[in-house]
Amino acid sequence: MHRYTMERMLPALRAGNAERRIKMMRTLAAATMGLAMILGAATYASADCDKTIRLVASPAGKVIAADARVRVRAQTRTPTFVKQNYVLEMSALVPNGTTFMVFNNGLPAGTVTINFGVGRLALDNEGGKVLPAGTDPVCSIGPVVVADANVTVILSGSF
Repeated sequence: MHRYTMERMLPALRAGNAERRIKMMRTLAAATMGLAMILGAATYASADCDKTIRLVASPAGKVIAADARVRVRAQTRTPTFVKQNYVLEMSALVPNGTTFMVFNNGLPAGTVTINFGVGRLALDNEGGKVLPAGTDPVCSIGPVVVADANVTVILSGSF
């Protein structure tokens, strides 16, 4: 393309036209920021989920009639905050005070203490709380394992 034609098409590029060049750069920056915000909002929206699974008892879990369900929820509240909840509710025929360890994606998530045959582990990221490493983000949790004090698998399942 001939240089004269190029200068006619993009007058802000001509030497001595600093004001137009600055306006053009501001317009490009604003357009880029707008696009980034739209793409960022779409990314956050895709992080929303609401899933529930029922864990399967191992032979050791069947001995104590163990059963559990896990529910995960993520909901975009603002472009910079996604509310996340994780709830594991478990039942087992064990003495009051029996504790089980919960692992998400192979990492410790917390413990469940059984009282009157039931126990619950509830986690969320509200009020500045931080979710455990294998639990954040909740929509990406795969395997969930519940183990006893001897690290014997009692229940397991996967989202």
